[in-house]
Amino acid sequence: MRTLLILVALMVAAVGGYAFKEFALAREVQPVLAQQEIDQAIARYLKEHPGDVMAALQAAQAQAEQQQKQVALQALADRKAEIFDNPADPVLGNPEGDVTVVEFFDYRCPYCKRVSDALVTLVQGDPKVRVVFKEFPILGPESLVAAKVALAAHRQGKYHEVHAALMAHKGSFEKAALLELAANAGADEQRLSADMEDPAILGQLQANDSLAAELGITGTPGFLFGNQLVPGAVSLDDMKKLVAEARATAG
Repeated sequence: MRTLLILVALMVAAVGGYAFKEFALAREVQPVLAQQEIDQAIARYLKEHPGDVMAALQAAQAQAEQQQKQVALQALADRKAEIFDNPADPVLGNPEGDVTVVEFFDYRCPYCKRVSDALVTLVQGDPKVRVVFKEFPILGPESLVAAKVALAAHRQGKYHEVHAALMAHKGSFEKAALLELAANAGADEQRLSADMEDPAILGQLQANDSLAAELGITGTPGFLFGNQLVPGAVSLDDMKKLVAEARATAG
């Protein structure tokens, strides 16, 4: 609570509130002012000037969103090849498609599981769509293990089979269980166990994490339809509309 109050007071000061000036003056006059008194002064200001506080919060949020948008646009320009054409990334659909959909996802994310079938249906219904999968394991160590297993399966040409199995999986995400699941999907378990520990796979996941941060993707799933960032689960109908928009923009 104390951190929040101080943050709010600083934002109010940034838009011209007099509270922070009051606090600064108090510190000059009484350098040893107790933290409790500062907290009480901030709380009093918040109570007496809710409109100023709300305006400051809204201004700060708008500024942060604008800054993130600029960072994302710069990332799309500077890291375009890494985002759309990294040869290490698994691809679904037409490799030469005229619209690329990029998905950042986690196998333990229920929303990612929900949209998985829709993505497959999208590709089946539109032969010019290309989907790039970006493994983005953010939901804990078990998610990391699943992502490593999937990318190891990619080296065997079994990514899509293992990916589908992991998306449908509702049981244990311990390493042994996932290796068995991947083996049942057609992958060589012994090779998987070795390849998933290759530092290059961890490096690929770290690169995906860096890309997500620059694009402002903080949760899963996160999509790019062409250059349009779309956070969260997307219905099949909305996917079709977003593909059409991306195609029209590119055209």
